[in-house]
Amino acid sequence: MSAIAGLALFFIWESLAPFLPQEQRRLHAARNLTIAGANVFLVGACCAGATVAVAEVTAAMGLGVLSQGRLSTAARILLGFVLLDVWTYWWHRGNHRWPLLWRFHRMHHSDLTLDVTSAVRFHSGELLLSAGLRLLLIPLFGLPLAALVLYDGVVVAATQFHHANIELGNRVDRVVRSLVVSPNMHKLHHSQLRIETDSNYATVFSCWDRLFGTYCQREDYREIQFGLPNLDAERFQTVKGLILTPFRRL
Repeated sequence: MSAIAGLALFFIWESLAPFLPQEQRRLHAARNLTIAGANVFLVGACCAGATVAVAEVTAAMGLGVLSQGRLSTAARILLGFVLLDVWTYWWHRGNHRWPLLWRFHRMHHSDLTLDVTSAVRFHSGELLLSAGLRLLLIPLFGLPLAALVLYDGVVVAATQFHHANIELGNRVDRVVRSLVVSPNMHKLHHSQLRIETDSNYATVFSCWDRLFGTYCQREDYREIQFGLPNLDAERFQTVKGLILTPFRRL
């Protein structure tokens, strides 16, 4: 319900004060939300139960780094949250570096406009791969279920926020991105310029890009051209075209 509330909130914000004008907004939203709806059933059905089961076994057997020593429950949840965010940074970066992963991830980057519905425009293949690998992290790090639930909730809100077609103002945006990923920071990640696309990988905390040397910024964010040049045709933007994106030879 919180995800739906967030979509509604940012959709209204975009309607009242858009950062950039957007054509065919309803069609764009319908396509992205159709993909998202399919992912909820497919990925949710395959991975939600498995995640809970692995987390419960991990806790019962005391597996993983965070289960060692005398860490309090709160400390384990906090450290688990940070570890998940670091993992998400590197997973995202890997999606740009490795050709097989990029085939799936490029569906997200092929979006010609950026708004709150872009936050849910991911290929089910990418989500299944991500969820499957994360199952291995749970016993490795000893991630408590509470950390997983908290992180996933924050990620939903964060991705909706920094994909939304909204303007905070340069000064406010600069302050925001000193701690978390801001709309301008992530808009640059969706640029057609490869040097900008391959930057700003962070999802929640912006410090990872600064720490690992992938932080990027520019003066005028209104001049960014979104999407991928070889996937900008209308046939690639339909629901069928989006689903087939990883299997196209470009």
